[in-house]
Amino acid sequence: MIGTEEFLERVSQGSGFRVLKPERAADSFSMLPPPDKATGKFDVYFQDQNLGLTIRNLQPKCGFSDDQFGLGRVIFLLHLSGKRRIELGTHSYQLEQPTLAIYYHPPGLRKRSVWSGDVGEVSLTIGMWPRWLGSLCDVSPTGLPGISSLGGDRRDVFWYARPLPYALMAATENLLHHSVNWRVARAFITAKSTEIVCLSLDTLLADENFLSRRDVAKERLEQIKALIDANLTNPPSLCELAAKFGMPPQDLAAEIKDGLGVSLGQYIKSRRMERARVLLESENMPLKQVAYKVGYCHASNFCTAFKRHFGKPPKSFMRIC
Repeated sequence: MIGTEEFLERVSQGSGFRVLKPERAADSFSMLPPPDKATGKFDVYFQDQNLGLTIRNLQPKCGFSDDQFGLGRVIFLLHLSGKRRIELGTHSYQLEQPTLAIYYHPPGLRKRSVWSGDVGEVSLTIGMWPRWLGSLCDVSPTGLPGISSLGGDRRDVFWYARPLPYALMAATENLLHHSVNWRVARAFITAKSTEIVCLSLDTLLADENFLSRRDVAKERLEQIKALIDANLTNPPSLCELAAKFGMPPQDLAAEIKDGLGVSLGQYIKSRRMERARVLLESENMPLKQVAYKVGYCHASNFCTAFKRHFGKPPKSFMRIC
């Protein structure tokens, strides 16, 4: 996690907007556009080192663009009105209608926002660290394509967009036009931002077309394979994996069978045998130790499974010193 000052410095890196810090609130600031290019501002609130809220109200005087480099956060963008083009790496997305967009902005990856000369923008953006997503609700960030760890990494951009649902429109307007006393504003903003994140995730998880996308299924399968290889002594069960990715166990089982050609149990057994063969050929260790390293408590069970898989006993693969 980072403090407010570092967050302010990193979020404004590469941007032509000027940072204006208010005297009273230490965890909020405004970003003002170059006066010859636009009027309006971005109001930014950095809450509890987890949620970062940005409210955009911008009216361009001419066509211009601005850059921002990724911090490795999951972004919830609620575009209410106006027009903006977002260039994220090699991808480009156009926002013209009220839209909910959820995406991952990898660390260091440039995002360019492009505004036309006569169309402004009103929008709200909430950014959060991937690891906090799992603590907020039963949704793992590794269930989203492009994210392979709780800390996030630089991989393909994940982008999901759909028309803005009414419930999110209402929650956003309530936050934009609140009149609560400044003494409770911090708690109010945190609560409403969390509500918007939860409603956004609910929208995504209810979208069967998204959950069944081939690129999402492929990414999910790669994560499952990596999880199994990293935990051969105690691999995750089908129910544990289904809970992690927010899917019914029977649907995930069918997806695994379709993608790997075998069931989850068969794949785990195959990976255990392949790991055992590598250990036998490259390491000088007793059979009992090899069996333990690939998840077998008894060497006899391991030897039986190994011979059934390869047609030869483990000793025929053992390294000869």
